Amino acid sequence: MFHPRSIAVRPWTSAFSIAVALLSLAGCGGPRLYPVHGKVTWENGSEARELAGGMVVCESADGRVGARGDIEKDGSFRLCTYKPEDGLLPGKYRVAVVEYSPKEPPPPPIIDRAFSRLEESGLEINVEPKTNDVTLKVRHARSQARR
Repeated sequence: MFHPRSIAVRPWTSAFSIAVALLSLAGCGGPRLYPVHGKVTWENGSEARELAGGMVVCESADGRVGARGDIEKDGSFRLCTYKPEDGLLPGKYRVAVVEYSPKEPPPPPIIDRAFSRLEESGLEINVEPKTNDVTLKVRHARSQARR
């Protein structure tokens, strides 16, 4: 016959088991992200201040992970994957630089449109397990280059 006391668990044993399980999970935070910051510059090396308000967008080589960062007034940016400034997983990424204009209708583009498409930009970064500092060189749109 089944007796309930035969499977009773002592309260301290149960609490100890739960504490050990929680402590073992504490070190499992998932893959580590590494800081990535940099500047967007024009081909001549000058800061791309005109692109402030736009963003830098990244996609991992396998297309499974994306990241982004806002372009600041001096052309600088910091990339994030899940939360602000958390960085990226190590690996290779395709990069696009997207300009932003709040005006309607939008003015003519400042940056060559190829840079706004991951498939066409030709921009890449390789994130290493350290703080990564990158420079992304872009071209003016043809109508801007003649000015």
